[in-house]
Amino acid sequence: MTTPPSDPARMQQGRQAALLRLSALVHLCERLRTCAPDELDFVLVNESHNILPYQQAALYRTDMARIAAISGTAVFDPAAPYIRWLDRVFDSITHEPGPVMLDVGSLPAALRNEWAQWMAPHAALIPLAGRHGRAGTLLVARADAWTKPDIQALCMIGGEYAESRQLIASQPPRPRNTRVRRRVGAILAAVLLVALYPVHSWVLAPAEVVPVAPTYVRAPFAGIVHQLDVAPNAAVRAGMPVVELERAQLESQYQVARKALEVARTQYDEAIQAGMLDAKARAQAGELKGRIDEEAAQMRYQSDLLRRATLPAPIDGLALYNDPSEWTGRPVEAGERILMIAPALSRRIEIRLPATEAARFAPDARVRFFDNVHPDHPADGHLVFTSYASTPMPAGTLAYTLRADLNSDIRLGLRGTARIYGPRHMLVLWALRKPLGVVRQWLSF
Repeated sequence: MTTPPSDPARMQQGRQAALLRLSALVHLCERLRTCAPDELDFVLVNESHNILPYQQAALYRTDMARIAAISGTAVFDPAAPYIRWLDRVFDSITHEPGPVMLDVGSLPAALRNEWAQWMAPHAALIPLAGRHGRAGTLLVARADAWTKPDIQALCMIGGEYAESRQLIASQPPRPRNTRVRRRVGAILAAVLLVALYPVHSWVLAPAEVVPVAPTYVRAPFAGIVHQLDVAPNAAVRAGMPVVELERAQLESQYQVARKALEVARTQYDEAIQAGMLDAKARAQAGELKGRIDEEAAQMRYQSDLLRRATLPAPIDGLALYNDPSEWTGRPVEAGERILMIAPALSRRIEIRLPATEAARFAPDARVRFFDNVHPDHPADGHLVFTSYASTPMPAGTLAYTLRADLNSDIRLGLRGTARIYGPRHMLVLWALRKPLGVVRQWLSF
C-alpha cells in the first residue's frame, strides 16, 4: 500500500508553528534572565503557560524549603487548604535529578484520594537545576498527557530559571550610591544643626495701652452725683469742672448754718447791751462768743462742701469713663473713684499673660507690641513689672499681669498683641514645648 504524498501547506503551517513556539521559548528564557528577582517566580509559573498549556503549576524552592509560587495568582495564603495539600505532596515525593511523570498511585492514600479534587490527572515534576546545583522543583499538571518535546521545553525553561536564581544569589550586594548617601547625610546634618540652633523663646499675649501715671477724680465726701460735665474720652484742661455732686442738701445745710450764726451774733449783741446793767448777762456774753465761733466754723465747713461739690480736672488729658447715665443720680462714698484723667498718648502697655503660657522672663525682657490698627508697624519696649500671682479674667481663665514701657508714645486705649522674649532654647525643644507638656502631664512627671 503506497503512502499518500504530504500536503505542502500543512507542512508549512507545522514549520511555522514550530518556529513560533521556539521564538516564544527564547523570549521566555530571555525574560527569566532579565526580570526583577521578585518577579522571577511569578513569571515561571504563569508565563510558561503561553508556550505549554497547562491547568496548574506550583514552584517548590529549595532555599526556602516551601512553596514559593502557584499559577493564577500573585499572592497566596500559606495556610490555605490547597497550599497545605501541595506541601504534603512535595514532602511525599522524591526529588529526582531528572524530569519524571508523577505516579499518583505512589502517593499516600490520603493524597491519592484528594488528587482529583485539587489537581489535573497528568502531572510532571521538572527539576530546576543549574550549574551550581538544584534551585527547586516545578510541578505542572494538565488534562492531556505530556509529550517528550513538552518535557524538554519545560526542562530548558527550568534550567534558565535556576541559572537566574543562582546568579541573583551569588551577586554581591549592590554598592550604595555614594552621592545619594552624602546628600542624605548632608540633609540630616543640616536638619540636626537647625534643630539644635538656640533661638529666643517668646510667648504671645493680649495687651492694651494704659496710662503711665493716671490721675483719678474721686468723691471728696459722701453724696450723690448730679451730672458729669464732660463727655466720655473728651479732652479736658486742668481746673476745668468735670463732675458735679448734688447741691440741694448742701445749700440747705449752709443756709441753716448761716441762720444759726446770725442768731448767735444777735444773742451776743443783746447780752453785751444787757451786761451794762446785769452781771448775769455779762457772764453769758462769753458763752455766746464761743457759740458764734462754733457756728462760724460750721458755716465755713458747709461753704467748703458747696465749693467742693464741683470737681475739677487735676491735669490736662482725656476724661476716661464709659457712660454718663451710669453715674447720674448714683450715690458715692468719700474717696470713691468716678473717672480717670490721663494724657492722650502713653508708652506703657498692660499685658494679660495666660497662666498656661507663663515662662521665665528677665526683669527687663524685650517686648514687641503689635496694635490692631497698624500691626505692620510694631513698637519695641521692655518689661517693667510682673505680677507675683495670677488673677481671674472675664473669660474664666487665670492670667498674670505684666507691664512694659515702649520706646515711643502711642494712642491711649489701643489694643493688640504683645510678644515677650525669653531666654534662648534649642529650636526643637521650643517647637515641641506644648506636645512635651502634654506628654509630661500624661506621664505625671
